[in-house]
Amino acid sequence: MYKGLVLITLLMLGAVSAYAAEPGTQIINYSGSVIEEPYWFKDSFLDIADDLQEADEAGKNLLIYFHQAGCPYCYNIVQQSFLDPQLGPFIQANFDVIALNLWGDREITLPNGEVLTEKALAVKWKVQFTPTLFFYTDKPEPSLRIDGYRSKEMLAKVIDYVMSGSEGQYLAQKVVRSEANAALYPSHRFSLLNEISQLKSSKPLAVLFEYPACADCEQLHKAVISRKDTDQLLANYTALRVDVSDQTPRSYLANQQPMTAKQWADHLGLTYFPSLVLLDEKKQERFRIDSYVQAFHFQAALEYVDQKIYQREPEFQRYINERADNLRKTEKKVVITE
Repeated sequence: MYKGLVLITLLMLGAVSAYAAEPGTQIINYSGSVIEEPYWFKDSFLDIADDLQEADEAGKNLLIYFHQAGCPYCYNIVQQSFLDPQLGPFIQANFDVIALNLWGDREITLPNGEVLTEKALAVKWKVQFTPTLFFYTDKPEPSLRIDGYRSKEMLAKVIDYVMSGSEGQYLAQKVVRSEANAALYPSHRFSLLNEISQLKSSKPLAVLFEYPACADCEQLHKAVISRKDTDQLLANYTALRVDVSDQTPRSYLANQQPMTAKQWADHLGLTYFPSLVLLDEKKQERFRIDSYVQAFHFQAALEYVDQKIYQREPEFQRYINERADNLRKTEKKVVITE
């Protein structure tokens, strides 16, 4: 019932226009104050089956939003998207939004009857970043999850994708916009990947998925990858890059048919670019960054896999807190949005 209407409505947001230049993600400085949720978030009894039924009866979809206190990216999604004068009312009119605390103790009943606390559900669903969004449409299971922060413009595209259905099209296909004659941002550290199955490396792999004329890709290179401390961490990896706008089919994976880079990104379920996929020495994926981050989280992810911290601490957010505490002990200033 939403097809066409949703697309037209969201494209009225100027920055989402197909003819507008792609904007780069901008973060508002966060002071650490309490993050107030919009008044229109649902005050739920946390029985997801009931919430799904009530949303359906109201002609809405359901959106579950994981957050945590002191999270600058949660602050930004509230301020820049949920409270945006155009996008906010659209979300309010079309979604029942339920906020869950990553470390919370409230009990939630899943559609299958299983009862878990908020923090136990976060572990079950492998929530590694906040914010993380789970979109429900017409089924008792999420139709899409979005890990980590998205700008207002990108979140509008995600919502359009969820509500319009986009049959036969992955989200990655909607967000990648290549430009003729454009090139990837120059990098001395990352080499272009053609075939991972034949790659000989004794190091873990860091595979960066990006595309030419991508504002957030350029921003990551300039603000994060170009830093000396980031480069030192990347030196422990075989660093590779994939141009997801490349239409040439390649044998990226062993025992698989050749595919384009975008098809590989779809196969991996990537929903944001640039994305970083980290694999161990046996080419097994151990962690990924599929969202907008700055240096602190990017570097933490590199340490998390290279030092095999995931073996003793499967929850990345707990390692984030541990890392911040260790840095403070050395009297280093910790700026999460650095």
